[in-house]
Amino acid sequence: MRANGTALRVNKELIKEISALRTQLKKLSTMMDSEAGSGVSRALGDVKSKSNSALGAAQDFIDQYADGAREAVQDASHRTAELRDSASGSLVEAVKARPFATAATIAGISFLAGFLFRRSRPAVSE
Repeated sequence: MRANGTALRVNKELIKEISALRTQLKKLSTMMDSEAGSGVSRALGDVKSKSNSALGAAQDFIDQYADGAREAVQDASHRTAELRDSASGSLVEAVKARPFATAATIAGISFLAGFLFRRSRPAVSE
């Protein structure tokens, strides 16, 4: 289950990174539009047209990757929910099938935890 949580966290971070890149691309496109709008030169217009097609291709690639990452996150989330439900159902069935064994196991674990985490008390000197 930890691996699914890590994958989910990584996928969420990827989606955030992709969104940040998309925002930066839009800002760059806006800056280029404003510079071309001021009529710097015909050469800048040529560069703008070429860069717009490159930016469009890059943005299309990022959009496709974002969709894939989003689908992967949703799939991992769905599988994690199924695993959680399955584990919960198995635990309930085990407790119903063997209530005394479950109580004995809980008592044993509690005793062991208490034994391991007890604090040693210093002797009182007079």
